[in-house]
Amino acid sequence: MEGKRMDKRKRFLIVVGGPGGSGASTISEMLASHFNLKRVYAGSLFRKAVEQRGYEDFESFFKKSNEDELMKIDMEVDRGLIDMVNNENNLLIESKIFSAIASIKNIPCTAKIWINASLHRRALRHLENEDIKSFFKRFFRYFKIRRDLRKRWEMDNMRYKKLYGVDYSKPNVYNDIVIDSSKLNEEETVNLILKRLRDGRYIEKE
Repeated sequence: MEGKRMDKRKRFLIVVGGPGGSGASTISEMLASHFNLKRVYAGSLFRKAVEQRGYEDFESFFKKSNEDELMKIDMEVDRGLIDMVNNENNLLIESKIFSAIASIKNIPCTAKIWINASLHRRALRHLENEDIKSFFKRFFRYFKIRRDLRKRWEMDNMRYKKLYGVDYSKPNVYNDIVIDSSKLNEEETVNLILKRLRDGRYIEKE
């Protein structure tokens, strides 16, 4: 997969999102490399904001904070992303909500991409990153990961609806391209996205 350098005279903004375990982060890295774009990961900005508030890590923040504090950080991060988009060219934004924000605020995007995957596949992908040998430990860990992913999705859905009136369960409303990566590896997913980008004329044919 050869890279394509974007024309610096033009403004390119690709947005990629997806629930945990969908592969959105890996796909974002691959697309940013392919198009020579600066990748901005909203999750890193969120973690930085959490640390600045005195929390040791992301998990301790979720245990000790309340919904109001969580939403304040959401808005802080989202405002930072909007400022960045307004002042820089050739970006790839990885965020679960920015495609919806861009739609609501009429922010021009080259393409907005959502990566989906089944809950089962997303839980398995998380499990594959953990070095657990015991079958029984893997079995119980799988169901805990699955439960946590479902809970996180529900929390995100409620939060984004309160913040922006966004229906998180309908990515087709806010995205140009929606891909189910459940049965695809990373390379296959990226190749499918590139095909959709070319076929839909979001980018020039390479």
